[in-house]
Amino acid sequence: GAEFSETNNQEAGVDEADLVKTDGRRLVTVQSNHVQVIDVEGETPRLINSIQLPDEIYEGEIFLNGDTALLMASGWTQEPFVSEDANTDWFYGSPIGRLLEIDLEEGTINRTLDFEGGYLSAREVDGSIRIVMSAAENRFNFVFPSNPGAEDSAAQANRDLIENSTIEMWIPTFRISESNETVSEGPIVDCDRVHLPTEFAGFGSLVVLTADIENGLSINDAMSVFTDGRTIYASPDRLAVAAPRWPELDEDGEIIGDDNYRSAIHTFDISDPTRTEYSASGSVRGNLLNQFSMSEHEGNLRVATTDGTPWDSRNSESFVTVLAENGNELSEIGQVGGLGEGEQIFAVRFLGDKGYVVTFEQIDPLYTVDLSDPSNPTVQGELKIPGVSEYLHPYGDDYLLAVGTDGDENGLTWGSVVTVFDVSDPENPTEVTKLPLAPQNGTDAEESGSYSPVSYDARAFNIWGDTMIVPVSWWSYTESNGSFSESNGSAAVLVQVDDDGGLNRIGHVGHPAVSECEGPRGLERNDTSGEVVVVLGDEVAPASATTADDVDTDETTEDDAEGDAEADFVRPDDAPADPPPAADDVDIAPSPGEEEQFCYTFQPDIRRSVIIGDNLYTISDAGTAVNTFDGLDTVTWIPFDR
Repeated sequence: GAEFSETNNQEAGVDEADLVKTDGRRLVTVQSNHVQVIDVEGETPRLINSIQLPDEIYEGEIFLNGDTALLMASGWTQEPFVSEDANTDWFYGSPIGRLLEIDLEEGTINRTLDFEGGYLSAREVDGSIRIVMSAAENRFNFVFPSNPGAEDSAAQANRDLIENSTIEMWIPTFRISESNETVSEGPIVDCDRVHLPTEFAGFGSLVVLTADIENGLSINDAMSVFTDGRTIYASPDRLAVAAPRWPELDEDGEIIGDDNYRSAIHTFDISDPTRTEYSASGSVRGNLLNQFSMSEHEGNLRVATTDGTPWDSRNSESFVTVLAENGNELSEIGQVGGLGEGEQIFAVRFLGDKGYVVTFEQIDPLYTVDLSDPSNPTVQGELKIPGVSEYLHPYGDDYLLAVGTDGDENGLTWGSVVTVFDVSDPENPTEVTKLPLAPQNGTDAEESGSYSPVSYDARAFNIWGDTMIVPVSWWSYTESNGSFSESNGSAAVLVQVDDDGGLNRIGHVGHPAVSECEGPRGLERNDTSGEVVVVLGDEVAPASATTADDVDTDETTEDDAEGDAEADFVRPDDAPADPPPAADDVDIAPSPGEEEQFCYTFQPDIRRSVIIGDNLYTISDAGTAVNTFDGLDTVTWIPFDR
């Protein structure tokens, strides 16, 4: 196939499951309850299969291998499959994790693995996939006392449940089906592959499945730990899972000790492609932001945390802690604190023996941390600027690219921005330039805001050569003389980085507007017009994309960035003459006795971008827009079945 971009993975050599994948011949994406398969090899890309998922599954993440996709998802079922010995009524149904082996050519689901629990995350290293699942221990009808006098009786009844339980009631179960026929079922893991932490780590079971990408749902190995799981990280050799540690309570139910909020971390050896081995457990004070808060380097695990609870940072500070495996224990060998007192971490990136941490409350400090001596990590530099960075991406040896939110000295934040930091001198990091991605408040009467999915999901970020592709969505609300107007928009913005760290906006791509009505007749949708509407500022213009010639490509400054955002648009060649119906144009005539429907028009959020050959593919829930990467000329619009 053609040369193509891949998922924006955290670590080299470790592929992360995502809602969009390509092999250069096909682009496969999971949207709503369909897997959409697009043939990209012809002159005009086209949708060749739209595979509906089971009703209890919504979206998910995929890996590709030849003509097969492996989909991993979570859902909810009203027909739980558990051991016959399970003592529960399952009144509200049960969570379910589901793995689907999908034939992309035939458009069929060949095999299904159902898991009693939920899917957390997955990583692939050299063809070996680790799938992390989590199951709650909720298969017992525990008795809850109705008053203090019933506590002893309830406790005895619950002890009896435990005493009379069987092992099948403790280990999560699975079921593999083909053509709606069960071919295998039972406990997901053997007893000798179950680990119990020496300190209480929650009521759940964390299960790690090892699969060969060549063999789909053929599970080579399964192991588990009785613990909760929340944040997943992987290097080529280690898998790490973090979750809040349960505090120790006294007889009155009060937390013992001042250091009461810690995060437990469990590591696993994944160097053997056929088997996962438990390595070590430990804990760090505070809470983790996301997977970028962890990084394995030369056998040590670096962890960035904010002290205190995630919901109260008034007395907090942040730390970078270095952990080493000492037998089965993760031991602290070095730590530096004092980062962002009274603030919380908003972005982290570890690169080799350097760490970069962003904290925020009113002003965004970017800290550079020297980790060359794991036993003595030190803060080298600090940069305070308005706004906050929420994702950091390396660019060459000297620069960090940041996606975040602009702001002022008082802590007020508004629109999405990209920023370039020069970190060539770690003791003196500097801001090179900053570029707004969407329009910002223009008058006192207008309220507006914007956000980028990159802020909470790094896989939405893409960079191809020297060009970033950053999706952004925005809204505005205006009041004038007692009347109100509201608009929204979404686009994938292309920003070029020059050799000196300057930022040049070179264009953006929008998707067709969707008109919906809600009311007595349910939800009705009209999104088949093919018209592309991009909302920027006060203008609503039919468009597929800006072209490079439409935009001044000189280095963009903060003063002229908003002007660039108001660039002209180009109507797609295959767009209809009339725009999609606005809310007032939709037929909402009610039937006798019915109330009128409420109708509105919006643009679906662009969630991912992929480059294949000469084309840029941008993906939203509504479909995929295909444009040339150079010039952003319209190739086609591919609507999705929904």
